[in-house]
Amino acid sequence: MADLTDFSASRVRVELGGDVVVAVANGCDGPAVLVRMPAPRAHALAHVLDDWSRTFGLAPDEGQVPSDATLARGLEWVAAAVQETGALACAARESGVVGRSQRLAAVTVLRDREEGLSALQRIAQVDAAARWMEEDASSELAHALLASVCSTAVITNGVYLALLMPAGEE
Repeated sequence: MADLTDFSASRVRVELGGDVVVAVANGCDGPAVLVRMPAPRAHALAHVLDDWSRTFGLAPDEGQVPSDATLARGLEWVAAAVQETGALACAARESGVVGRSQRLAAVTVLRDREEGLSALQRIAQVDAAARWMEEDASSELAHALLASVCSTAVITNGVYLALLMPAGEE
């Protein structure tokens, strides 16, 4: 298995093998549990575990057994590392800022794929969408704004994903 991304905390290890997320958890000296899943499922499981942990107020790791929150963080981070759309959106909301490199990448997608927009129009659309993305629960508005200037859903999604992409990754 290619270990492209590795999140390790206490006795939890989450890694990436191709497009499959692998989570390994074990207690102090107990047997390990190995789970393989596609990235979208890993992202969904991360939210279930995080909700479970918050709802039942489970204690953080205490050296013996990893908490659900630790495993949730690992699954979320690894899913984002493989460009899983939902995990990228969560990462963008968590950081709260769509940076210059993401905006430039989105403008480049518009330039390369959408004819008929001036450079100023491309910048204005991407900047407006990025500002919507920085607001709580406004990702749908950002996507709708981009869809209003893109001729296909594929182009819209390409621009949107460029805004979600972690800085420095392509």
